[in-house]
Amino acid sequence: MSAQTTQKDQGFVDLREYAFTTEEPARLTSQWEFYWNKLLAPGQFDSTQEPSWLQIREGWTQDDKYPGLGFATYRIHLILSKEQQGLSILFPAINSAGRIWVNGLLSGESGTVSENEETYKAKLTSLLVPLPGHIDTLEVVVQVSNFTQSNGGMWNYPSIDRTDDLLQEQNKSNGVENFFAGSLMAMGFYQLILYFLYRRGKPFLWLSLICFGVAVRAMIIHGGSFLLPGLYPDVSWAIWKKMEFGCVYSMVALFPLYIYYLFREYAPRRPLQIFVAVGLFYVGLVLITPQHIYAQVLEFVHLSYLLNFAYAIYTIIIAWKNGHKDAKIILFGVLACFPFILLEIMKNSVFIGLQIPNMYYVEIGVLVFLLFQVYLLANHQAKSHKALESMNESLEEQVGQRTQELVTASTARDKLLSVISHDVRSPLNSLQGMLDLYNQGHITQEEFGQFSRQIQIDLSNTGLLVDNILLWTSSQLKGAKVQQERFNLHDLVVQNCQLFQTAATAKKLTISPQLAEKFEITWDRHIVHLALRNLLANAIKFSHEGDTIHVTATREGNVVNLQVRDQGIGIDSETMESILSSSKATSADGTGNEKGTGLGLSLCREFLIRAGGSLIAESIPGKGSTFTVAIPQK
Repeated sequence: MSAQTTQKDQGFVDLREYAFTTEEPARLTSQWEFYWNKLLAPGQFDSTQEPSWLQIREGWTQDDKYPGLGFATYRIHLILSKEQQGLSILFPAINSAGRIWVNGLLSGESGTVSENEETYKAKLTSLLVPLPGHIDTLEVVVQVSNFTQSNGGMWNYPSIDRTDDLLQEQNKSNGVENFFAGSLMAMGFYQLILYFLYRRGKPFLWLSLICFGVAVRAMIIHGGSFLLPGLYPDVSWAIWKKMEFGCVYSMVALFPLYIYYLFREYAPRRPLQIFVAVGLFYVGLVLITPQHIYAQVLEFVHLSYLLNFAYAIYTIIIAWKNGHKDAKIILFGVLACFPFILLEIMKNSVFIGLQIPNMYYVEIGVLVFLLFQVYLLANHQAKSHKALESMNESLEEQVGQRTQELVTASTARDKLLSVISHDVRSPLNSLQGMLDLYNQGHITQEEFGQFSRQIQIDLSNTGLLVDNILLWTSSQLKGAKVQQERFNLHDLVVQNCQLFQTAATAKKLTISPQLAEKFEITWDRHIVHLALRNLLANAIKFSHEGDTIHVTATREGNVVNLQVRDQGIGIDSETMESILSSSKATSADGTGNEKGTGLGLSLCREFLIRAGGSLIAESIPGKGSTFTVAIPQK
């Protein structure tokens, strides 16, 4: 059963027996009461007002009885069963502003409806209006104003169904449109990349613009979902329509440009110049005139499309006869695309007005053509790859060696930058900040003098740090060996604690070194220095205000265990494994939003292992972490 067969009389639709749970949505194809040049609200209808009768089909100009610009009121009565609950009525598109009442209640509005062009405001959207339950007769009144588009009124048949089903159908429609628009945008960017990669890449440029144009058109007005206008509701109706028609009209020039530059040796130039001039004229009309004017040339645009295809087929056949290798595939692509474009032309033509439900003929046609284009590119790529394979066989060994050298150099560079960022930048930034405060007058000379000793310490330690970095870089690039020396571990620990005292004080932390004043060890001083700096920096980074960071050292046989223990946020086992890995970097913000490179601990572990030591990590999330540097002693 359809809604059309349930018509009781003009202006009434009987849906009492309609099975909304099993059947398609009921499309209101019946004739509606129509009042031209009147904006009637519920309660303003009386027997003295004689209505016209109009079927909802592509606006109110369908029989040339009414002009495109103006305002009018529609009314229809729905007869429902009281048991039919949870229904809504979907108005796919209203040109160009609408206001809807159901049983005297204002239930939906699109734009601003007015009899005055100055106070009227158009909007691109669909309207989903819920219907009240437990009522057997509903009066639906729709006011429409249009002072911008060439054809006003309700554009497509309203549909009645369960609200969930209508929403599901809209979501499905959005999904289809997203697929087409997303595919075309992706192909557009792909063609644009090819344009920059190929020396003779102009065909890719024009094809990318075609893809972008069709994608934008699909996202502006298609199927009643209006994706872009829905995302940007503050953009005016006129802008969206200019974008839509601009994309459509520009194809008159873009498609011949694509064909011409694809077969430049064989394509006639004079027709191309005419197409470009006509296309620019069409686009110019869109830019400088209102929609109800530039829409009048749509039939001429359709004719231009047909001439475009004639030009393309003629050019491709000439190229094929002259031995162009790609001409045959391009010809098949154009011929496969043409029926879809022709259906779209017939559907939108005022002379033909073909009634077909599918809304995606242009998108399908362009994607079909792109399949042939992709096949050509893949074929070229396969041939090029095969040629390269034969050339590379004799170079594989040399390339492998050179690649390994580059990887080693790149790794050293990246880790060097990480160390500089992690250990040098922080004290320098702190010193810079203090100098800025002094120069701007925020602290006095006397106050600045209180920090001079700390500045001296920071600069001294930073200079030493730079020396260590240079030593590490030398070891990476020149293969320097580990340097064994005798030194006091206590002094080194205290030195590093002082280096981070400013950062610890800022977070109200206490760094507590707990080891004997005379703690002599023999090992690489610089590696211990680097490891201790990174461990202290990470402990400060992930500790809470008021915490204490403990630094201890003990001897166990031939091994000295240097420990840094904090009471911070801790690290889970998976993250710990990632942090200690030398193959990847993992970084997280500290408790004070401190930033880091995520490579410090992996560098420590690498240096310690090279020197014969190790780094042991123990952590409990929420309770803190303990890092132990195992230093072997002979």
